[in-house]
Amino acid sequence: MEFLTQLQIIPTVAAVQEHQVHDAIDFAMRVRKEVFPMMDHTRLPADFEQFREHYLDSECAIFLVAEMGDAGIVGSIGILPYDGRIEAVEGRYEAQSAAEIVKCYVDPAYRRYGIGSMLVKELEDAVKEMHYTTLYLHTHRFLPGAVDFWKRQGFTVIAEQDDDWQTVHMDKLACR
Repeated sequence: MEFLTQLQIIPTVAAVQEHQVHDAIDFAMRVRKEVFPMMDHTRLPADFEQFREHYLDSECAIFLVAEMGDAGIVGSIGILPYDGRIEAVEGRYEAQSAAEIVKCYVDPAYRRYGIGSMLVKELEDAVKEMHYTTLYLHTHRFLPGAVDFWKRQGFTVIAEQDDDWQTVHMDKLACR
């Protein structure tokens, strides 16, 4: 793995286990707070409040973490069934056909080492075992390099919103 040559330890990426749930939530919320300081961080997102139901007990969802030795969790990514809530892409996906990529975060100290790409690859491998035909996500133009990162992963821009969040909607066919 040439893109990881500057790291002494190659991260492992795997589905979060019961004993890691607290650390995974803490990691994602810490990075989320740094990336989105304008959000309310006093409450956990619904999927984290009911982590077991959303990720551990569901055959339609998964939450992966990247770990690096003593550093612990340095990255996360999840998928949930897309729920059709976003007006900008309303009607684009048949019911239950799209998975939404959520909470793709890499610790700032470990960015630019290919960890995000590793997380996406492992997620796509996991999705092969599921019924999804499409992977959907949204990101934001104000996040440095985010749109370009997802384009490098094979995603295409399908809609952009001229809103305060500079929201960019992207998708790609799920590899089956």
